Amino acid sequence: MSPGEPVPLPVAWGRIFDDPMVAAAMLDRLLHRSVVFNIDGESYRLRAHRARAEALRGKGAARES
Repeated sequence: MSPGEPVPLPVAWGRIFDDPMVAAAMLDRLLHRSVVFNIDGESYRLRAHRARAEALRGKGAARES
């Protein structure tokens, strides 16, 4: 699992691993005693990327003038 990607439903995991029992066991061990945070909103990396891109666009526009 990676940041920005929702945790797939157990049914989807069963299709991914071709065996719903194995998928359920994997999820059980992966999520046992864990805390899952669902965070809505824009990520810091995406916000920083957009700011850098905007700054670069601004510099490019200044050169063309």
